[in-house]
Amino acid sequence: MPTETENAVINLLSATDLPPGTDPGKLIESWGNEAVTVACEIASGAMPGLRKKIRTNAVDALQTIDRPQARETVQLLIKDADTDISIRALRAAASQKNNNAVGAMTKLLQSTALPPLLAAETVDALIKIDSSDARQALQQYESADPTKFPHRDNNLVKQFLNGRAR
Repeated sequence: MPTETENAVINLLSATDLPPGTDPGKLIESWGNEAVTVACEIASGAMPGLRKKIRTNAVDALQTIDRPQARETVQLLIKDADTDISIRALRAAASQKNNNAVGAMTKLLQSTALPPLLAAETVDALIKIDSSDARQALQQYESADPTKFPHRDNNLVKQFLNGRAR
């Protein structure tokens, strides 16, 4: 049986009509460590039986939760097999300016089978993080051989690398 905190977080992440200006991440954070833990577990997919939308909302909420656990969860979710989750985690990492996630992003860009959309989102996240590690990762990727990494030659990826799609 879910705890009161679990129910509160699940209900918030299930809501379709939140009052204007409501930030689910900040609200969850205000409820304390247990609520943040629940949000991270939901985002990680550790609570089976929940609709995917609740999980994606949890990943989105992590963007504004300023706790180490949220940052670590985002870092792990960048490599999620579900592209939708991975993209949301990349956006959360960018919002958090999460430099610890740069290593995972660099590894992602080194995958030859990476879908171009995921490559573009990764490049965008690195641009937004804008740390020395992120800039170095972008430089390495920009000089990568497009025949080895086909996503590197994608037009959307090129737009992000050229700074036009920011």
